[in-house]
Amino acid sequence: MTFFGGALVPLGLLLTSLSGEFTRPHRPVYYQVVLSQGALSAIVPTYFTQNRALAVGIANTGASLGGIVYPILTRRLLASVGFSWAIRTTALVVLLTTGVAGLLVRQRADLTQSPEKRKLYRFNCVKDPTYALFVAGIFFSFAGIYIPYFYISAWVRDTTSLLHGMSAYYLISIMNAGGLVGRIVPNFLADKLISGPVLVQALAAIACSALAAGWTYMERSFASLVIWAVAYGFVSGSFISLIPASAATLTRDMNTLGGNIGVLFAGNAVASLIGNPVAGAIRQGSGGWRGLASYCAAFTAVGGCLLAVCWTLDVRRKRDSARAAEDK
Repeated sequence: MTFFGGALVPLGLLLTSLSGEFTRPHRPVYYQVVLSQGALSAIVPTYFTQNRALAVGIANTGASLGGIVYPILTRRLLASVGFSWAIRTTALVVLLTTGVAGLLVRQRADLTQSPEKRKLYRFNCVKDPTYALFVAGIFFSFAGIYIPYFYISAWVRDTTSLLHGMSAYYLISIMNAGGLVGRIVPNFLADKLISGPVLVQALAAIACSALAAGWTYMERSFASLVIWAVAYGFVSGSFISLIPASAATLTRDMNTLGGNIGVLFAGNAVASLIGNPVAGAIRQGSGGWRGLASYCAAFTAVGGCLLAVCWTLDVRRKRDSARAAEDK
């Protein structure tokens, strides 16, 4: 599954390269690459019972490093070799890096391999109200959390001239630089709390909502824009990197973690697929950029609130279990 998922990303990029050159100077071109990191995300948490969130965060720093490098690389290639070959070159780099990951990553050999526990999707996991709330919270958050990454460059070009000649694409790298730190520091703190990954995710989603609400007011100074980009990258990076650790925290049997995460990422794929185009439709309609930012803020706020309720239920369940064990 790791090799299959890793192959889908460069395949999606190669198909994107066939879409052709930009035919109009300001014509937006949208494309989706299959969200295929679910299989790999399920492996790391199974190796850890302590410092699980930190381990997952360190593993996820590669995403932030890629988020720093790829926008700069692609922008330079677009100027030198054109759209199609720029995307094909990026696809080759992705193929090489995912190939290395596929060769290095191994599933734990001591986990039970019964047919029931090897299911790609375990939809009965949502019968647990706590996990169902978690899936819903992640779904709503994913419908909004990537919107700034998709649209901040277009927003800067449309509304402000604060970059002083610097390409708007560099803001994406700045956001991912914030995410690099955000995938380590909050994850370290999450390991110190009861169901900490879920709590930190809830707080991160609410912080994303607050920052998204203030996004369009950052047009007044260059410093405020950069600070906002770093802050949003920090909290969104923390949220995204903690998903596998939170799923593991809520899963009672690690043998079923892969199937549980499969359900989770299936919902994430749908949310990511619809969230950004809907935001774009709002911007092109009567909502404008403020409407787009409000849409992002609303969905991440709903996701954060659902995760907060999920955390409350899980803490209560674990405390009740601990008391019952003490009574015995």
